[in-house]
Amino acid sequence: MYPFFQANKSGDQNFFTSNIFSNLSFPPHLHPYVEVVYVIDGSIEVTINNVSRRLNTNEAAICFPNDIHGYNNKTFSKTLMFIFSPDITRSFFSMRMDKTLENPFMPKNIINNEIKNLFFMLHDEFTKCNNKYVIKGLLYTILGKLDKYFILKNSSSSYSNATQNLLKYIEVHYQDNISLESIAKDLGFSKFYISRIFSKKIGYQFNDYINRLRINKAQKLLSETDLSITTIALECGFESQRNFNRIFKKLTLLTPTEFRMGKSMCKL
Repeated sequence: MYPFFQANKSGDQNFFTSNIFSNLSFPPHLHPYVEVVYVIDGSIEVTINNVSRRLNTNEAAICFPNDIHGYNNKTFSKTLMFIFSPDITRSFFSMRMDKTLENPFMPKNIINNEIKNLFFMLHDEFTKCNNKYVIKGLLYTILGKLDKYFILKNSSSSYSNATQNLLKYIEVHYQDNISLESIAKDLGFSKFYISRIFSKKIGYQFNDYINRLRINKAQKLLSETDLSITTIALECGFESQRNFNRIFKKLTLLTPTEFRMGKSMCKL
């Protein structure tokens, strides 16, 4: 599970979350938040603004607001991820508006023991005390330590407006009965152009991309609510529980019930 929807829908200028994931995979997406991923163990393929890199243990990547980014796990990985509103560190990002990183991938020689310890201090603070002033201070410290390595460029050159508008549209309408035809009509493009963006720019076929987003949302609801599986299926945009169960198992290798039971056992 990936905290994409929680961050994207929050609208909170003080939003911050920290999670540790095993074998993280998530298709390309964007949101108005900063995202930092650090590889605790193993390796993971990270794509940011159409550039892919395999990150290994003790390496990291940083996404600026509205960078299009995704994760692909082919072996084993354990990753630490922070997602936070740039407003928390406003004085840092106010001077870097409409910018992104030329070098978003941080190798081992940059992520030294000092930076690594700050990452884990930040995660521990969020999970144990969640003091907003301590979190803000640690974020400023991390950004300050990394700033000398940052090479900035204009973010408008990273992706076409069509791709960004397409992903933003899906973020809002993933629960609806959307199709290539309906998106094309609302955005003023041909469905063949939309299809080509998915296959050439995003790297997924349209239906596969929508299903992955919906399953991510369903995982969050299965973990954090007592809603019935039928209700969750419909709320996430699936036409029936049967279709939901089939796609859920295809993508996670578990049934929704098995996934929920596993999460419940982890809390005991």
